[in-house]
Amino acid sequence: MKSEMDILSMDERQRVCWLLANRATLMIVGLVWLGMIVWKLIENRIPYFLIIMVPVFGLIRFAMYHVYSAKLK
Repeated sequence: MKSEMDILSMDERQRVCWLLANRATLMIVGLVWLGMIVWKLIENRIPYFLIIMVPVFGLIRFAMYHVYSAKLK
């Protein structure tokens, strides 16, 4: 299966930059998510959905890693 990097015909340098940009984006989204949790807690509202989804996203990522790594073997 072609990735967006293959479709855009990126060289190795561009691929590394793309992956680093993806990592930075995920970190920013994570910080915003944590900020939303803190904001709700400051308002004395417990954001159950936001808190529950943190480990759920982690488990989804872990599962997808194993699915993709098994396909490459």
